[in-house]
Amino acid sequence: MAYTLISFVGTGMYKDDGYEKAKYIFPDNKEIETPIFIKALLETKYRDFSKIILLGTNTSGWDMFLEDDIDFWSEIKEKRENNLLNNEDFEKIQSYIQNQLEIPVVIKYHTEKVDNETSLDIFNVYNSIIPEITDENILFDITHSFRSMPILLYQALQFSISQNQKIKNVELVYGELKGKGKPAYVRDLSNYWKYSQISDALTVFKEKLDGFKLAELIESEWQNGAKAIRRFSEIVQTNFSLQIEDVLRQIKNACEKIPENAPTWLSDIKKILEKIHKNLKVESVSKTLYNYAKFLYDHKLNVQAIITLQVAVETFIAEIENCQENIGNYEWWQNYGRTILNNIKNADRQNIGTPLSNLEGFRNQIAHGGGSNKGGNFPQAANIPNIYKSAIRGVENLFKRV
Repeated sequence: MAYTLISFVGTGMYKDDGYEKAKYIFPDNKEIETPIFIKALLETKYRDFSKIILLGTNTSGWDMFLEDDIDFWSEIKEKRENNLLNNEDFEKIQSYIQNQLEIPVVIKYHTEKVDNETSLDIFNVYNSIIPEITDENILFDITHSFRSMPILLYQALQFSISQNQKIKNVELVYGELKGKGKPAYVRDLSNYWKYSQISDALTVFKEKLDGFKLAELIESEWQNGAKAIRRFSEIVQTNFSLQIEDVLRQIKNACEKIPENAPTWLSDIKKILEKIHKNLKVESVSKTLYNYAKFLYDHKLNVQAIITLQVAVETFIAEIENCQENIGNYEWWQNYGRTILNNIKNADRQNIGTPLSNLEGFRNQIAHGGGSNKGGNFPQAANIPNIYKSAIRGVENLFKRV
């Protein structure tokens, strides 16, 4: 499995006997002493790298890679110390490192001044890294850098992954430097990336009821939960509201089968699912649909809420006629159910008839892509709140009357 390695180049500590080295100790107890951490990653075959992206500033210790060529090293070191490196120099450095490591190398650099004045230029540099990534897997090495640089790249990677599904897996590694002569333990910090991705995906699920990314991220820890979240998201996305009962049963079963000793973040997701089940599920399908419509509207899914409210009305009529087998049967509704509802509407035009007629009319306009009604009027999104509030009252009065 090939990885793109993204690593930072620090300033380097050069003394009379050369650059200061660190003894890196890997989880498998391999030890490598080197001033350049990526050389330790390569030597231990930590991952199979197909490309290396090096990120630094115009004063980073690029000369650390050039010690085998004393003239080139001396030239670059002097230029670097005097902040005189230019694009042509970096092209030469990139070519040299690539030949030395025998892996394709890309260098990205920006000014050492990281503040509001330079933020746009630096942001553009970090974003320019993303098209250079050629693998689905990334190893992100945060060992050598200014403190703000890993955060900036971390944010750029998060943004890019939300836009670019090519990147499937990001791992973090850190060579923990504790001072001269002390062992530098190599730490795998990949779970921190995973937790941040789960946090972002959970926010999207809670706000937009889109749990596809969240389901993907928790699949390995809680398969039943992932399936329930994915199914719930599909119902929201497709407006298949009549399947909400089955989904709520699936959510309940998944919550009962959460792994023992589940981590706190997984238990938090379970609590969210339990709350959805508690708030939506009641004794009848129609009232469950009513709750679901309100739930959708609270999450600003206004169109789905309007459609679901109309389905709740039609389902209620089938229930009071003891025709539950005809719930969702359009032919039965047209031939029988509609007539029953019309009789109820005509008996109370103000509280039931007008609100529910407006609801059905608006639902029909939505179903026809926003087409005009018989009067030639097109639906306006700005009217949805008032239509929804009126429809809610109409549905509640319908439930009370019968």
